[in-house]
Amino acid sequence: MAYLELLVIVYGSCSRDPNDDDRFGPEQRRVEITLNPTFPDNAKTIVQRHKWLQGFLLRIAKDMKHNRNWRCEFCTKHARETNWMNTSWMHLPQPRVHCYVHSVCNAVTGPCSEQLRLASAEISRLTGMPPAELPQIPSKKGEKFPMSSSCAVCHNEADESRKNLKQCAKCELTRYCSVDCQRADWTRHKECCKTVKEVKWHWN
Repeated sequence: MAYLELLVIVYGSCSRDPNDDDRFGPEQRRVEITLNPTFPDNAKTIVQRHKWLQGFLLRIAKDMKHNRNWRCEFCTKHARETNWMNTSWMHLPQPRVHCYVHSVCNAVTGPCSEQLRLASAEISRLTGMPPAELPQIPSKKGEKFPMSSSCAVCHNEADESRKNLKQCAKCELTRYCSVDCQRADWTRHKECCKTVKEVKWHWN
């Protein structure tokens, strides 16, 4: 069966990081996740595989968001959104995709969204592809997206809950506040969990 070499790199920061450009560079805080999902039998062509990949990334997005106590990549606020920038080599005998996930406080407005646009322009320069359009995420007035540092299921933002989250023992990624929440999420989480091959943390 054909499989995909998928590398997902999640960027963010923590409260100890300097609030200037020193937080970036080779040692920038991040986690690198290698996954090897298998293409379904009906995904034979490049177009079909890209369509399947879009759905797969949407299904594992929660796992990539709720795996650490992420602060915004560009400031000291708690991260609430993730923005994905992807590069792919589906035409190769062994298809390969790299995903760069930016944990941010606000991907739509403000200075951190401008930093995202600069990151998108840099990806465009490196790949020769047009810059990706940043999504305009819909939300109700006054509504906030869940903190990345909260439980992947109940999103409890209380300090007591967030300080006691436990990672899935198998994939060492997705975090939960209780066994009940982990069990409730297993039907969804297992697709990601079973395809994770390696996790490398850069969290000094």
